[in-house]
Amino acid sequence: MNEQEVKVQDEKQDTTTVSEPKQPVNDVPYARFKELIDEKNEMKSQLDTLNKQIKGDEESRKLKEMEAKGEYDKIMADLNSKLETSEKKSKAWDEYQASRRDALLSKLPEEDRETYDGLSLDKLEAHVDKFNSKSKVPNVNNSNPMINSDPNIGDWTKLSADDKRKNWSGIMDSFKKK
Repeated sequence: MNEQEVKVQDEKQDTTTVSEPKQPVNDVPYARFKELIDEKNEMKSQLDTLNKQIKGDEESRKLKEMEAKGEYDKIMADLNSKLETSEKKSKAWDEYQASRRDALLSKLPEEDRETYDGLSLDKLEAHVDKFNSKSKVPNVNNSNPMINSDPNIGDWTKLSADDKRKNWSGIMDSFKKK
């Protein structure tokens, strides 16, 4: 009987140690998930480059067809309209940069404006942000407190022992929190 009991106990021990934690079917390991996301992003970038290439090829094919037909006026009109829109955007961007630069330089002290005028807009923005984010600690009065004492006394630390005794309550009151 002892052998049977030992076998039964061994079997019970084996079943408890052999059990593996089961993962739900819906869980995806992070490595696989990251791999799929990276693949998806790569596919997106390839699709974007292919779309740009197709668009460029279509435009060049269209220009060649128009040249073959002798429609140079229409080609020039299309190119001029593209040039005008590009010039408008360029002019608007330049105006924005100039106004932004002026606004940032106005935040700096007068003597520093000439120094930082040559910086690029990004570097100027970073510098102005750093300059303006400095701790603005208010000025603190570092004089010795004397609230209820005689105002003609002056600095109590320079008083004689007799005067300190006479004004001791005022000196103590000046240290109490209100």
